Amino acid sequence: MNIKIKTALPLSNEIKELSDELHKDLESIYGKGLIENFHDENKQMLVFYIAYHENGEAVACGALKHINITTSEIKRMYVKESFRGKGISKEILSRLEHHARELHYQKIILETGLKQPEAISLYKKSGYLPIECYGRHIEDPDSRCFEKIIL
Repeated sequence: MNIKIKTALPLSNEIKELSDELHKDLESIYGKGLIENFHDENKQMLVFYIAYHENGEAVACGALKHINITTSEIKRMYVKESFRGKGISKEILSRLEHHARELHYQKIILETGLKQPEAISLYKKSGYLPIECYGRHIEDPDSRCFEKIIL
């Protein structure tokens, strides 16, 4: 399979579509009706990467968000179901880490969920270590947070 990864604008149709699919996916997993709409927060992202299939279809995405002068956050990691298990998320994560280093961040944090073992496995294999949950995730028993030092 030939996949090309490119940067994308936060308000692009592809990002809107993939964000909506991610939202629907998370609602189906957690089913609480509490998953926020991502469109407003997408405007705050430093960069989005999208993976395109050779037929031009946008099949995966990931984003990087500024937290503070030393820390950025991985957001919107999503791969369409039929494209999972092919290493696309690993490649997007690598690009996001590289981008964070170029911007001189020292650390990347992220939040995922207990019911997403594939995501947890990806992050652990990529060198992310568990941390106490932060922000609005502190009170969520399903949240799992990680960090990676990228000096």
